[in-house]
Amino acid sequence: MNVLCRLLAAVFLASPLPALSQPPLLPPGLAEPASSQLRNLEPLVWSDPWTARQRLKDLPVFEGEAEATRQLLLAQAVLYLYRDDELAAAVEAGLAALDTNSSPIVRFQLANLDGIQIARSGDFLRAASLLTQSADGARAEGLASTALYAIAELAWAYARAGDYETALLVLQDTAEEALLAQDTFLKALADETYGVIYTYLDEFDPAITYSRQAIEGYAALGYRLNEAEALFGLATAYRYAGEREPAVEAFRRYQSIMVSNNDEAGRFSALYGLGMTQAELGTCAAALPLIQEALDADGPPDYDAELLKRAAVCHARAGDATAARNALTRSRSIIEGIPALEVTRWAIDLDKAESDVDAALGDYERAYRALLRYHEAELALQRKNASEQRQSRRTALENDRQALQIELLQEQARVRSLEVERQQREQRNERLGFLLLVVGLALVAAIVLWRLRDLRKFRELSNRDDLTAVANRRCIFEQLQALVTGLAEGRGDASIVLIDVDDFKAINDRYGHPAGDQVLQSTAQALSEILRPGDEIARVGGEEFLLVLPRTDLRGAEGVAKRARETLEALRVTIDGNRVIMITASIGIATTAPRRDTVDALYAAADEALYRAKAAGKNRVELAATA
Repeated sequence: MNVLCRLLAAVFLASPLPALSQPPLLPPGLAEPASSQLRNLEPLVWSDPWTARQRLKDLPVFEGEAEATRQLLLAQAVLYLYRDDELAAAVEAGLAALDTNSSPIVRFQLANLDGIQIARSGDFLRAASLLTQSADGARAEGLASTALYAIAELAWAYARAGDYETALLVLQDTAEEALLAQDTFLKALADETYGVIYTYLDEFDPAITYSRQAIEGYAALGYRLNEAEALFGLATAYRYAGEREPAVEAFRRYQSIMVSNNDEAGRFSALYGLGMTQAELGTCAAALPLIQEALDADGPPDYDAELLKRAAVCHARAGDATAARNALTRSRSIIEGIPALEVTRWAIDLDKAESDVDAALGDYERAYRALLRYHEAELALQRKNASEQRQSRRTALENDRQALQIELLQEQARVRSLEVERQQREQRNERLGFLLLVVGLALVAAIVLWRLRDLRKFRELSNRDDLTAVANRRCIFEQLQALVTGLAEGRGDASIVLIDVDDFKAINDRYGHPAGDQVLQSTAQALSEILRPGDEIARVGGEEFLLVLPRTDLRGAEGVAKRARETLEALRVTIDGNRVIMITASIGIATTAPRRDTVDALYAAADEALYRAKAAGKNRVELAATA
């Protein structure tokens, strides 16, 4: 399947599916009272993990699967709070509470979190194996989002191990499936991981783009902690790209989220980012206090090692050789104590930091030797990564589940004629796919336009009186309701004029109902012709018509009513070619007032005035009594 076909699949398959927000954590059929308590807390795990953590710890210990689920929610809550001891303890307790009948949702999500906490301990190979097994098992159980979550974290584990090529290949499938499933959370998680990987690869433009996309995705879901994590990644990308001021701004935004929630791990990360950035800006006077505060905050040791490198350079620039050497020694001791960091950029950068320190202290020969070691190690790492990337690409393509990647691998070994044939076939498919897309969109547009036309026509017909073609009672009263509601907010006066054709029954009895219909049609037309711009007319009863006069006081309404009476008195309706019917009308007027500020009150007042006009001899205009 080529790229265009995948896009078409995304268009046609994604539309009927609801957008997802995160992998499910609660199993079906969980017994009470645990079910209600845990179900209420599940959304908080993602939107407010700080509060969720405390409430979950306050719950009583449950039995069996309920306890495994509580520990799962707790582990997920503390995951990005970087309380690694609590994470490991919750995962261990959750796994211990599982039994053979436990739900796959709980079992595989706990396995995912177990893989994540193992990766954090530096055992990347074991973490990758566990996450791969979890992803395969979750897929077999039909838990697509749980499987994708595992794959996204697997990519992150590969990235932490320095195997960026494999990380990107793994992540490609995750991002594509998340997009097709409209899974906003997993799409943001994939974007965040892309941002980190491209930062490691020194490709800062895509790193910044993906980090921004992740921030937007998390913000749309209201997941503040995840948004903060992506902000930290964006700030780091800016920092490595040499864009220090945007980096400081992003670190400050990250800091505001974490400090507002009293997050100590977040406080350390913010101090780390700000201290490193200030040091790289060369503002050591601002950097050193931040670095020391971060070191005192008891953060992860590998991050402490980075802080100590920067502190060493700053101390050297200040001429404090002892402090500089001590900081370098402490940094080297930390890195050498973490086997997973051996022959990584973090270890190699020690020689670069030592060179910077020696140069700042004036020992240029020693600085040169350290810089030479740095460049040799850097070159060796690049060669190693290049070799590993080629091998990892071959391995990934062989195991890739996508038909496209398998086809591409096979076609690389074919002769040029087959390659040309494949290209031609793909071009035909793309043209056909594009044509199908255009035709499909055209059909959808035509259907929508046709339906809109019918809806407009139906609405117009539903708002009109069939006989006279003026507005009907329902339509005019909706307009009157909107007008009176607006006037209740102090927007001026409005009046209505209620008109009733005199002796209309006698016209029907004498001339017949067709003649009566003709009288009503002529009446509606005559009244329509005397209306001013903005006025409205409707037939509200058998021979009753209503005029709605916005922005019109009692005096203005009386003028319109008198003109309507005179117009109808002068009207001549010819029937059967030679017989003429003359009509008159009785009219009642009402204007809005403090105690006449509803449609019912206003209409009742006009009806009462109309009644008085009838009683007083007809063919006259009466005003409603003072409200």
